Amino acid sequence: MNDKLSLQQAPVNPGRRRWLAHSTAWGAASLLAGHQAWAQSPYPSRPLRLVVPFAAGGATDVLGRLLAKALEPGLGQPVVVDNKVGAAGAIGATQVAHAEPDGYNVLMGGVGTNIVLEHTMPDLGYRPQRDFAAVASICNVDYVLVVAQDSPYQTLGELLADAKKTPDKLRYMSTGPLGPLHVAMEYLGKLSGAQMIHAPYKGEAPALPDLLQQRVDMGMMTALFTRPQVQSGKLRVLATLSAQRMASWPEIPTVAELGYPGYAAPIWNGFFVPRKTGAEVIDRLGCTTVAQLQAPELKNLLEKQGVSVTAQGPEAYEKFLQAERLRWQQMIRESQVLTKS
Repeated sequence: MNDKLSLQQAPVNPGRRRWLAHSTAWGAASLLAGHQAWAQSPYPSRPLRLVVPFAAGGATDVLGRLLAKALEPGLGQPVVVDNKVGAAGAIGATQVAHAEPDGYNVLMGGVGTNIVLEHTMPDLGYRPQRDFAAVASICNVDYVLVVAQDSPYQTLGELLADAKKTPDKLRYMSTGPLGPLHVAMEYLGKLSGAQMIHAPYKGEAPALPDLLQQRVDMGMMTALFTRPQVQSGKLRVLATLSAQRMASWPEIPTVAELGYPGYAAPIWNGFFVPRKTGAEVIDRLGCTTVAQLQAPELKNLLEKQGVSVTAQGPEAYEKFLQAERLRWQQMIRESQVLTKS
């Protein structure tokens, strides 16, 4: 029911009529303020839209749907996942960046949408620092370098040595041009002296047949997607892109351990809202998200999916983003990925 309409139609008893007749200007102002406060429903008062800027069924979508369901009890409202696909996540991110700053449009963002694309897409329809406010960090997503089980390359060192010896012979896949995985691989090529051909795909699933048939020699894929393929004897893992070994797959070495100290290309996800969203709304979203992520049941579930839960609130997440911008700017610059595209 419309609150204003309810007040206008409510009967006025004689006592209230006498009180109103003798009220002062101060009393009238107080009544108006009370009416406005009562009419404004506490946030959130309707369903939220969580924009996942990648296709349904992918790792980001799976994670987004798990979180959407987990947030509903704490927020008291449904959280509806909306997949807005295209341009390496830029289409969905642009929609949220220009949405009303009311807390009802939330971006499932990541290192691509909120750092890398700003430097690799000159015509990007938003600017991450200017247009987004951080709500909460969610997790680091474990990515691995994989080859077909019958690939001649038993180690990452063997593959990179061959790519260095015979430039532009080997092909590697990523899930999109000028995204974080493209940058990460070109940066590794710069460090190792290897030169490979980039083969972008729209997702992990479309790339799998070519990887298995060795039409591409190496792939960068999530541990979530890769593990069943490894267990079934179809793929072999060479290394992880993370700074530390994965808790869920500790026997897999990092790229840094295999001869490239300091190398790390952390792929992470977090929640973002339009920059002008009120602080109280951001705090409510952030606190609810962190509380749910720290709950043992959800935390264990997510870690089984191949992610490491980070669960930082708005202030800590903003500090993390500042450091990540410097890291990825250096990688983009040194990889020279823009001059090769």
